[in-house]
Amino acid sequence: MTDAVAQAEAPQDRLARWKARQPSQSGTAGGGGAVYGLGLVGALAYFFGSAQSGREYLLAAPKALVWPAIVVFRLLRHLGG
Repeated sequence: MTDAVAQAEAPQDRLARWKARQPSQSGTAGGGGAVYGLGLVGALAYFFGSAQSGREYLLAAPKALVWPAIVVFRLLRHLGG
């Protein structure tokens, strides 16, 4: 009868041990979101400020979201020839 009790409690114990192994979420790892947010605001200001037509105003927000990819693409295109 003790084996049945031990088997019934085993999943609970495994879950508790698994949760105890998880790393804590404290620290400065969350600062990247703030830096990306400031970059997004700056990119929005740049693209809206340099827009000269309605189409460019509409494309300003999507460009602000993907500007890192645009920069890398243009840099690699420049370096590749």
